[in-house]
Amino acid sequence: MSLSKTEAEKLFKLGFTRPDYADEVYSQDLYEYNNESWIVGGRILPSSTLFCEEEVYRQGIWIPAISDLITWLEEMNMKFDLHFDGSNYKVEVSTNKKLYKGKGISVEISLFKAIIQILRDFGGPPVQKKYTVIEAEYIEKRDI
Repeated sequence: MSLSKTEAEKLFKLGFTRPDYADEVYSQDLYEYNNESWIVGGRILPSSTLFCEEEVYRQGIWIPAISDLITWLEEMNMKFDLHFDGSNYKVEVSTNKKLYKGKGISVEISLFKAIIQILRDFGGPPVQKKYTVIEAEYIEKRDI
């Protein structure tokens, strides 16, 4: 079960974004566009080629997936525990000073509820980790 368009828009309004190093669009992304749900699709390797029309991801609303929500917590230096009690998912997210809780019928909803609290409490996203890419080089399999 994915987040709804309304839930995604609430996250974005409060400052939720992908990490700075991430690409703008990935082939596995889900978008709401013209009251339809779209997966971008396309080739991933050796270089990505997106399948859907550009207007879908330029004008549509990106719906963050579980991996996007978890990556956001990781990039904000949050520690978290996720539990399933037989009927609901519960997440506890901690900063150095506070514990945030989310509960829902799906992992996405429980993460959403905790992240909304964090964004409201911090007035936007906490400080992201900073990365410096020195150099990237493609290594041939025979060189390994």
